[in-house]
Amino acid sequence: MIKGVGAVLLISENADSLAAFYRNAIGLPLEDEKHEGVPLHYGCDLGGVHFAIHPAATWPGEATANPLSPVVVLNTDDAEAAYQRLVHVGCAATPPFDHGFGILVSLRDPDGNNIQLIETKAG
Repeated sequence: MIKGVGAVLLISENADSLAAFYRNAIGLPLEDEKHEGVPLHYGCDLGGVHFAIHPAATWPGEATANPLSPVVVLNTDDAEAAYQRLVHVGCAATPPFDHGFGILVSLRDPDGNNIQLIETKAG
């Protein structure tokens, strides 16, 4: 069901400054990104995994004790089947929703970390 790690996302109250840090101090080639349905953020591909920094004010995640935790995005071929499996084992998760470039299911792991399962749209 899960095909691999698709992305690591950092959610920040000051995404511009955090992106500048990762560009200047770490040397990541972050670029401005804007996809349909997704506000401006910064990202790059690192060894086949997308790394991105998103502004907290526009992040669609749930409000919890740690809303700014990193987000681990796992690739799946079938977001609906992944959601049904989560519900079957008692996990609280969002029903699949269209996020512009893919269908997402969002949940928190037992430690409160953001986890997303994505079925990427073709094209």
